[in-house]
Amino acid sequence: MCLFSSFAYTAVFKSENTALLKQWLVGVHISTNDVIQGRKVNIGLQVLPIWQDRIDGEWLYAEGRIIGSPRKPFRQRILQLVATPTGLIRLYSYSIPRASDFAGAYYAPHVLASLTQSQLSISNNCELLIELKVTNTFIGETDTDSCMMKTGIPFMTRFFSVSAVNISFLDGGGYNKFGQLVSGQFDVPVTFLKIENYDLYADSE
Repeated sequence: MCLFSSFAYTAVFKSENTALLKQWLVGVHISTNDVIQGRKVNIGLQVLPIWQDRIDGEWLYAEGRIIGSPRKPFRQRILQLVATPTGLIRLYSYSIPRASDFAGAYYAPHVLASLTQSQLSISNNCELLIELKVTNTFIGETDTDSCMMKTGIPFMTRFFSVSAVNISFLDGGGYNKFGQLVSGQFDVPVTFLKIENYDLYADSE
């Protein structure tokens, strides 16, 4: 199955904005929310650039985990940032087979060496349309046309924003196959503060 058939004819793949968004995303982030869903919890988010020689967009490995918990990461995804002729950026999210095999990849990138694009599959998340605003912040909103379910009911809109120092997103949930509203993973926007930059040029030295 071709993962890119839905947008290949409209994409320009890379741009100054996709490069800037990648720069702001990669690194280590920690949540600033004291309480999430009634629990005191700190979430760590690590984002690593991968496949930097590819020309079909910017590719990232993202891993979210509860800080201090011995459990495996609760979310691992491959993200693709694709520039469009309109100046917007599309963000595609892919699930990873045997994702736990790649846990901790930010500090040990070599574990991703065996992962190939053909192993990925589109996740249930909708595509995000992202725009760089005059406030020097990227703002993303779900493209509901990209996430229609078999019932014809779209997922609820998810928003996120990215600046040079923080990331904020709201998982808005969606509808199940019975048309019933399902809440998102988080009931309030989660904001992350960037505490460590990633050296994008380290691998080229």
